[in-house]
Order: sequence, then C-alpha cells, then structure tokens
Amino acid sequence: MEPPEEVEIQRLPESLFDLATVDQCILRDRNGQPTTFKSVRDGSTCIIVFIRHFVDYIAKEYVEDFSKIFPRHLEGSNVKIIVIGCAPSRFIAPFCDETNFEHSMFCDSKRIIHKCLGLYDYPQNSLSNEVSPHVKSTAFSGFFRTVWRGIKSQVEQGDSLQQGGQLIIDQDGKILFFHRDSHPLDHTPINDLLHVANLPRIDFLCNFPIKDV
Repeated sequence: MEPPEEVEIQRLPESLFDLATVDQCILRDRNGQPTTFKSVRDGSTCIIVFIRHFVDYIAKEYVEDFSKIFPRHLEGSNVKIIVIGCAPSRFIAPFCDETNFEHSMFCDSKRIIHKCLGLYDYPQNSLSNEVSPHVKSTAFSGFFRTVWRGIKSQVEQGDSLQQGGQLIIDQDGKILFFHRDSHPLDHTPINDLLHVANLPRIDFLCNFPIKDV
C-alpha cells in the first residue's frame, strides 16, 4: 500500500476547524512512518496536546507532567493521551526518553495540521497573567536550559514561534474541548483536561523522577 500523500492545507478561520479535513492530515511516528490523524484518534476519547518544539523548556516541563499519568492509569477508560510536535520525527524517541513520556507521540514537521486547526504561528497579545502549574523553572533558568539544550542538539527541533494547543475528541468524533495557546505559557492545566475526559485529578506536586537536561 502506498503511504498517504502529504498535501498543503490552507488555514481555516480562527474560530473553527473542519474535523473531516483535520482527519486527513498526515502525522509521522517515531520511526518516520506516516499515518492519518483519524487513524491516530479513532476509537478512543483522545486528549491531544500540541507543543511548540522539543528544545523549549516550557514544552518539556508540560510533557514531563503528562508523564506522571502512567498508561496503566488509563486502562479501562478508553482514553488516550497524544502529544504532537512540529519537529522532525527522529527527535521523538530522544524527547520521550528525556521526559519519561510513555504515551503516543507524533510529529507534524510541515505544520499542516497546526495550520488546519488554526494554531497561532507566533505569540499573541494576551491579558492572562496566570502562572502555569506545570512550569517549574524560572524564566531566567528556563531560558538558559533551552539555550543549552539547543546547543547540544545543534539542530532545530521545531518552530520556535509556533504556538501549541489542546484538543479533546471523544470516540464518536465529538469535540469536547479545544484551546489555542496564545503564548508559550497559555497551555491548559492538565487536571482541567482530565476533568473533561472524566478522569481523576493527579497530584503534580508529588515526587517523581524526571531526567533533567
């Protein structure tokens, strides 16, 4: 069977998106194999998290907290957690190893699905002053962590201006929740996402071994 062809898709109006079009978007797994978004999400309620890039300390610490939800905690719930980045797919395995992330991760290096969903491709002005419960580093230390990880990588692992988002779709294709991040710290708290998916809250203050830079 021929792999699905990647096609440029025009950005939809910011207020909406067409799931049938999004379902046709191509993602790549850690082995670089293509799959459609529909194949990734079909049959389960999916908490889908779009992150900026794999070097960014904010994205890394957000995913680290998702790692505290072990796959066994989702058994019997028919819920999947899926992270989608905009880096080349070869960086998925190292990033999962760094963050102890054991759920599904895919990449959209051409940012086709990002455009289709209307995710912002640069930071927006925001009146929100909320502090993310998932970012542990200060802006100063986080900046230098990001720079150091970028120096070690020596390769761009995504688009530094691309903003993320969170999407929850149930097994019947109903959109339960959708949020476009207006800036890097504007991600939805994980417990809010778990609540929408009818899952119990997690204590993110508990001690948990995470591999550092």
